Amino acid sequence: MTKEKDAPSKNIYTATAGYKTFMPNKGALSETQHQKLLKGEAVNLKGAPDKQIKYLVVNKLIKN
Repeated sequence: MTKEKDAPSKNIYTATAGYKTFMPNKGALSETQHQKLLKGEAVNLKGAPDKQIKYLVVNKLIKN
């Protein structure tokens, strides 16, 4: 049951300072997700391709 409570937070990310510079377009994210990240809001990236999320995390463009 603990996993169910923890699961939603694993998909919540915020943009780092480099996000605006290196992500001028939404890539594989939805337009809504991209716009929220540009505004500095926390975004649930559930449904975004794993490859896109890994790219953003590895390059320190988003943080959990």
